[in-house]
This record gives sequence, C-alpha cells and structure tokens, in this order.
Amino acid sequence: MQYTHKILCSALTGILTASAMSASAQEEPAGFYVTAYVQASRLNSTSFDETGTAGFGRGLKADFDLGLGLGGDFGYRYGNGWAAEIEWNYRRHDLDSLSAGRALGVDEGDFASNVFFINALRRFARPGSNWIPYAGLGLGWVQEIDFDLNSGAIERAWSQQGDFGAQLVGGAELSLGDHWRLTADVRLLRLGEIELPAEEGVTGRLAKPEYNPLSFQIGLRRSF
Repeated sequence: MQYTHKILCSALTGILTASAMSASAQEEPAGFYVTAYVQASRLNSTSFDETGTAGFGRGLKADFDLGLGLGGDFGYRYGNGWAAEIEWNYRRHDLDSLSAGRALGVDEGDFASNVFFINALRRFARPGSNWIPYAGLGLGWVQEIDFDLNSGAIERAWSQQGDFGAQLVGGAELSLGDHWRLTADVRLLRLGEIELPAEEGVTGRLAKPEYNPLSFQIGLRRSF
C-alpha cells in the first residue's frame, strides 16, 4: 500500500504540474453537475489492540474481503479547467479473518465508514474528444467509522465520529450526449491509525487500526 501511495502521489503531482504549464487546455462551459456512483474497495489487513471487556486483548490482526460502497457528489465546473464538489461516500468491508495466535470465537464482522468530502479537481478537456480525464485532492470529514465483531448472538461495536482524512482522485468521464456522462475513477482515502471507543455490548476501545482503502468506482453524471 505504501508503494501505491507513492505512485498515486507522483502521478497526481505530474498531472497537476503539466496542467499548470499547458497552454493548450480547452476550456469547458461553466455549470453545475451531480453524480451517483457504485464502488469496489480494497482495504489492507491491519494490526491493533483491544482494551476493555470484549476480551480479545492485544496483537490482533484483521483481514477483509473486497468492500462495496456507494455515493454521490454535487459539483461546479468553473469553465477554466477546474471544478469543486461536495461528495458523500459510504463503504463497508466484511471481515475475512481475525487472528491473534489463539481462538477468538468471532463469526463475522465489518469495518465501515460514512464520509463527506470537499474535492478540488483539475479537468483536461480537449477539442473533439468525448473523454475528459481529471485528477484532484479531497478533504474528508468522517461522520462515522465503525468496527463490528460478532460471536453468534453477541454483537460488539466500536465507533468514532469527527475525524478528518484526505483522498487522491484520478479518472475520466465519457460523454453520452449533451448532459449525461459516464465516469470511472480511482480514489485513495487515507485516515491513518484511528482510535475507536466502544459503542455496543462492551467497554474500552480498539487501539489504532488503520483505515486507508483504495477504491474503484463507476458513476453516472448529469450536467446542467
């Protein structure tokens, strides 16, 4: 994942630098747009400790299945190659395994988040092309992030609100007519290590599981 971070950061820096130096960028009409999308997401395994009454203890390692998500945005193109948008995203990764060198009795669980973003995007329109690549950065506010671990009928939950994160964005949209666009992009969200206080069925907290999902999403955009 660290290598992926370096590649995406380098690519984004190169794209934004090239856009600033380019004199041939085609301006777009200014206007609003809305987008709805579905998402597939990958979350690396993470190590953390549980302190409290759940009894899992220290040295835990969680692995996750492919995550699914959905979301949307409301944005504005400024007509000079730049756009700004407000985005909402929900994603969930089901637990594949939880290990600590001993039996833990966990049957299922998930790691999920609900995040709002403010994104700044650089768009690269060209004359005669139906494709518009774009790249950008986003600042996110975490409405809620929660980790659930269930053993049979016993449900345990830890959650946090109000954290901040950042994301990198890179993708393209394809014109489907005067107002409709098909979008596809990759988004790397980074929240880093987080503290999750107990919410349901236990007291204590989960200490510093990492949450840095890499997502691919396809959406339908309506321009106005």
